Amino acid sequence: MLNLGPYKTLFSDSELKRIVLASILPRLPAGINGLSLTLMVQSLYGSFAIGGTVSAAYLIALGVASPLLGRFVDQRGPRAAMMPFGVAHAIALVLLVIAALQRVSPSLLMVFALLAGMTFPPVSMTVRAMWRKSKLPDAAKQLGFALEGVIMETIFVCGPLIVSLFLVFEAPAVALLFSACATLVGVVLFSRSGALERWGEVELGERHWLGPLKLLGVRRALVVSMLLGASFGLQEIGMMAAAKTAGSQAAVGWLFAAYSVPSAIAGLMYGTRQFAWSLNRQMALGHVWISVLSLLLTQVSSLWVFALGCAVCGMAVGPAITASQMQLGKLTTAEYTTEAFTWSMTLFMVALGAAFACGGWLMDTFGVGAPMFCAACTAGLGALMCLRVPEIFAQPAAAT
Repeated sequence: MLNLGPYKTLFSDSELKRIVLASILPRLPAGINGLSLTLMVQSLYGSFAIGGTVSAAYLIALGVASPLLGRFVDQRGPRAAMMPFGVAHAIALVLLVIAALQRVSPSLLMVFALLAGMTFPPVSMTVRAMWRKSKLPDAAKQLGFALEGVIMETIFVCGPLIVSLFLVFEAPAVALLFSACATLVGVVLFSRSGALERWGEVELGERHWLGPLKLLGVRRALVVSMLLGASFGLQEIGMMAAAKTAGSQAAVGWLFAAYSVPSAIAGLMYGTRQFAWSLNRQMALGHVWISVLSLLLTQVSSLWVFALGCAVCGMAVGPAITASQMQLGKLTTAEYTTEAFTWSMTLFMVALGAAFACGGWLMDTFGVGAPMFCAACTAGLGALMCLRVPEIFAQPAAAT
């Protein structure tokens, strides 16, 4: 049963509630930009290949720049980056739209896409580092990381829905302009919410050139994050394949919802509970759950039964993401906190993108069940890798 009492207690701190709410708008572009960029370029240039290439340039730049930005924030604090990057990202998106409307060469369009990807503001990494560095008890931090997982999942569901709304008016370019406005307004609200002060002080001292990657436990935790991202990507391709096979391509949205809603609910429930098992063993159980359900879904032909299986599978996802973020926060020393979380998101997204590419090839080559079968294998490998991560326990708050 979902008990919201602990969240109400957490949000009795009005500033903390304001920070969490203010963080949503500037992160919404994460669910909008990739899809709207692809569709805008395709509609103007008449080529999905060019659209995909430009979108890939944006995502690659985002992935490469994020760890570097995380290191900068750890060394200078988030205030030095938040507004400059927010303004630069909004301007880059506007320039990208103008360039596309002017039908500039694809190579020049990629330059603007690279610029937009390199300047995405560091909101998510700041919030996660804030939870990790706070003086709150571990039980409250677990609630915070659970909320983070739910917020990001909601963004990646709502983002495409917003793009679809603009597509009704055949205006994917306007979706990018909306994203630019959301970024600009969002970073202003977020900067004034108290989040930059709650992030804490810059940790002084000598830093290793590898940053958090010097720590073996962190490296192994990041491999688990990659495997989790890959299994998600393969599952999403598997859902698309199932909908297409059933002759109802539009049903893929309902399959995503069937997967995501239970994940969000389970993530919220997980945030309110403490378990005796170490975090790596909790994550291993989640990976096994995902692996078994993915394997079973390869044998399902009914779309309704497939949707039910997606819902049951999704119940493991929210807790796995929350446990992953808690584990990484505990394995990382304070001076590398922000950079560690950016590495996690970067590798997760890289694996997700690679899985999309491989999943399509697997479906065309081996049939509709192949992506889900590979998702099962990847999640199973993730479960084994979890056992190689140092054992860390989420300690409950002290009784009062």
